[in-house]
Amino acid sequence: MEDWFAAATHGTESGELARGVDWAATSLGDPSTWPRTLQVAVQMCFATRFPVMLVWGPELRMIYNDGYRPMLGSEKHHGAMGAPAREVWHEIWDDVGPLFDDVLRTGEPTWAVDQTLFMERSGYREETAFTFSYSALRDDEGAVRGVLDIATETTDQVVDSRRLHTLGRLSTTLHAQQGDILDLARATIDVLSDSVDVARTDLYLSTPEGLLLLASAPTGGTNPGVPDAAVAAVAERNAYAVVGPVVVAPLAGTRDTVSAGAIVLEATATRPLDDAYRSFLLLLASTVGTALSSTVAHLREVDDLQEVSDALQRAILPASATSPDWHTRYQPADDSLSVGGDWYDVVELGPGRWGLIVGDCVGHGLEAAACMGQLRSAGRALLLENHRPAETLAALDRFARTVPEARYATVSCSVVDTAAGTITYSSAGHPPGVVVRDGAVTWLDGGRGMPLTLGPPDRAEDVQGLERGDTVILYTDGLVERPGESIRAGLARLGSTVEAMPDECAPTEIADTLLRGLLPGGVRDDVALVIYRHPGQE
Repeated sequence: MEDWFAAATHGTESGELARGVDWAATSLGDPSTWPRTLQVAVQMCFATRFPVMLVWGPELRMIYNDGYRPMLGSEKHHGAMGAPAREVWHEIWDDVGPLFDDVLRTGEPTWAVDQTLFMERSGYREETAFTFSYSALRDDEGAVRGVLDIATETTDQVVDSRRLHTLGRLSTTLHAQQGDILDLARATIDVLSDSVDVARTDLYLSTPEGLLLLASAPTGGTNPGVPDAAVAAVAERNAYAVVGPVVVAPLAGTRDTVSAGAIVLEATATRPLDDAYRSFLLLLASTVGTALSSTVAHLREVDDLQEVSDALQRAILPASATSPDWHTRYQPADDSLSVGGDWYDVVELGPGRWGLIVGDCVGHGLEAAACMGQLRSAGRALLLENHRPAETLAALDRFARTVPEARYATVSCSVVDTAAGTITYSSAGHPPGVVVRDGAVTWLDGGRGMPLTLGPPDRAEDVQGLERGDTVILYTDGLVERPGESIRAGLARLGSTVEAMPDECAPTEIADTLLRGLLPGGVRDDVALVIYRHPGQE
């Protein structure tokens, strides 16, 4: 063998590779007869530890160094030295063959960055990525006879970047979910279905009856075959398990000792389930687990809050009036509560006499509801002591000065006397009530004054006569106010809506029509509504 060739290949780290070099030299002919360009390329190939491969001749026979060997894998390496490139790279020849042809035809180099290639170098169809350039090798006459391949494998970088993107997208998507477990499950499936690193996902929720399958993807895919008992054991122990190509992990926050469910994540068959892959799948599980745990905790808090709200409602909102002549409605603006800052009360004062209060505290939520409860209780006590409406509001003024949250509340207080056929009323800054008679509206706009704590010591009151069949409507401002609109416009809309109703409308129908017609977009503010149909004298 030519001395230069022996010297060039002497530094190869693998004895097997060195023997392959000898065989390649035999296949390509006596090295002393090689064109100078090929000799230089071979010397460069074996003088560097960077991956280098070259092909030469009509059959594009391969020569490569130790740095290139890992790209071939153990299976391809045996017999690759001196073999035609088409045979060695048969499974990716449709991808790289045209590149070799272009260089051989034009002499121009190619350039590929993070090129994905599915190789069969490890006993299975493996996803890989490479950055490489093919350059022309010419003979002594200048004709292109071979190709020099300078390459580096970027599989790990490409896969890591892709997985980080999936983790980031999953975290961002789940962070945007607010308190709905099924929405969270669907969002998880949507993100993981787009990931080439997750072949299948099964998402389970722990319930008192056992694990409940919330979602799966692909829905028509092959089940990874993990027994239900294995999934249940993972959720119960709060510790992950690996079953073949599948990671089964509990869904729990970082500080949770009990899992909220379990997730089954199947690895793709084109990447080995190594430590890095397993860590990625566990990070996915941790991200979903944190979101699910937080959602479950939130729902439990909402349930607890709802129980508190319902108890508060039972404590501070009155029971339905004992007379069929009265109809009441209450709708809080806060969907998580059954009560708010508005209130009503209908108090039976004696035969044929009723006291009623409709009011509105500043604000919403539990603080406003607590304030409302105090005012309602105080108002009921004053009415039961047979205080007139104006006297009741004057006393509430004094009471409200001792309760900071009650200041500036608006209140309408009335007494209905069925025998006398009258409604006596006084208003502390509250929207005027309505009396409807034969389709005509009369506004209860007398006896007016400032909201609580702002008026003079003495309050005014007025009296309106009632006839058989008259309807009295009292309400809070949530029924008539709209953003960017004056209260006058809202009152006009209430008046026209009431006038358009048929005379025979029952109180329940009136309430439904008002809530539906005046609040088409739903409740924006607390709404309390009291409707009274005057029976008159027989």
